[in-house]
Amino acid sequence: MIEVKNFRKSFGSKEVHKGITFSVKKGECMGLIGGSGVGKSVILRSLIGLEKPDSGEIFIDGEEITRYNENDLVEIRKKVAYVFQGGALFDSMTVYENLAYPLREHTKKSEAEIKKMISDQLGEFGLPAAEGLYPANLSGGMQKRVGLARALMMQPKWILYDEPTAGLDPSNTRKIQEHILKLKATGITSILVTHDMPTAFAVCDKMSFILDGKIAFEGTLDEIHQDKSGIVKKFIDGEG
Repeated sequence: MIEVKNFRKSFGSKEVHKGITFSVKKGECMGLIGGSGVGKSVILRSLIGLEKPDSGEIFIDGEEITRYNENDLVEIRKKVAYVFQGGALFDSMTVYENLAYPLREHTKKSEAEIKKMISDQLGEFGLPAAEGLYPANLSGGMQKRVGLARALMMQPKWILYDEPTAGLDPSNTRKIQEHILKLKATGITSILVTHDMPTAFAVCDKMSFILDGKIAFEGTLDEIHQDKSGIVKKFIDGEG
């Protein structure tokens, strides 16, 4: 469903990605982990064309997208939801208007249909009374949930999560975990970029660990525990 082959990217004279290769099967949630500055979010943004590799290939459902123009990328972005770290809500719009925006922009649904979809979505996320609020009136946890709710309005096939639990308290972190697991149960394919290892272990089927510009380890949670090199365990324990 998602495949990255020999992804290379430099910023100035610094080569950050030195041939990143990984794949995510249908229905899987893969954790993309590694230290700060290894370019995890750059890879994630490249999957919807917000960044471009210097070389390498990116396949989304069999389509190689690195040479797509902006019009082609719009079609990809309708199918791939990106959940930004800060929620990325429009400050000047209410919660209702934020959720309505992608439907008004990319579909021909009536206002009655949009209203019903938004009501259902906010109810699903435990935010039925938030329609008329502005982002500034929301807590950090609520902003994250509204951002995830908006990402789902187009009923995507894939979801890219960029640090969805960063800065959240345990209660809101658990709520985000529950939403990710619920979405995974519907068959949605996803990639989770995070430093929150408890969340990664709670929701991911496997992990790809970036070190020195390459994938140093890729495997299931059981394979991580059985890995004799202990490379991921050292990272988790703060030794790597």
